[in-house]
Amino acid sequence: MNINKLKKVFKKQYVRYLNHRLNHENNTRFEKINFLNQDYRLIKGTIRSVADYDDAWLFHISLNAKIVFDVGCNVGFSTLLIAQSKSIERIVLVEPNPSSLSISAENLINNDMSSNVMFIPRAASDKSGETLKLWTMSGAFAAASTDINFTETGSMTKNYIYVKTITLDEIANKYNLYPDLVKIDVEGAENAVLNGATEIARKGKSTFLVEVHSSESMNIIENTEKILNWCKQVNYKAYYLREHAELNDSQSIEKRGRYHLLLIHRDRKYPDGLDKIEQGAKIENIKQSILK
Repeated sequence: MNINKLKKVFKKQYVRYLNHRLNHENNTRFEKINFLNQDYRLIKGTIRSVADYDDAWLFHISLNAKIVFDVGCNVGFSTLLIAQSKSIERIVLVEPNPSSLSISAENLINNDMSSNVMFIPRAASDKSGETLKLWTMSGAFAAASTDINFTETGSMTKNYIYVKTITLDEIANKYNLYPDLVKIDVEGAENAVLNGATEIARKGKSTFLVEVHSSESMNIIENTEKILNWCKQVNYKAYYLREHAELNDSQSIEKRGRYHLLLIHRDRKYPDGLDKIEQGAKIENIKQSILK
């Protein structure tokens, strides 16, 4: 019996086997989950079991946004929160780790949520076109950083990939997209990202939600002072979100390892209702209170 006849004989069995294997892989990789009263099919691990400090804050301030930059989106949990807003017209995901960005894209595509989303596989920074090392283990791991001191897994494994940089100003100018909200979670590169968004900030309409990090190479006070100096340059105010109070110096956060700032132009007021939301609040509770 020649090879072509063998193929015909075993084709049906092989297709059945392949179908069984692929279904098993998909069932192992994905999970069906009800999140905020909506059903999703997501890659396992996308939804955190415990709310992060800023989840409810991000959910709340996204509600009236039209254009959002999700900088350091990782696998896209923050994007799911942002996408709950009915006012959203465009979401721009900026993520240097291609494995993480691919998962984020797959999650959105599988749930028919990608039509108004743009994917930028770059490291946001103060200059475009540079090549940097992104320290991370292979795969879609959180806490990847272009500074080895800000990533535990990267510093332990000494594993990295090369990534290209881009400024948020370049994205805004190139695509004529000027965000209402910029969420920044970039593991120590906060100041570089902000310095690459000065044109956006000087338009005065953008709010920045920034997760501020520290490490042995740059403590929380140093990082905070850099951000406060940027705020002075672009006429912004910084609010310490845990206290919902303006932050004028680094004394109140000197014992924090990480914390969150809301940066707002001096001519704009603090978002209504945000001061009622505590750090780490459950998003489900926030949504229920809004719907009442």
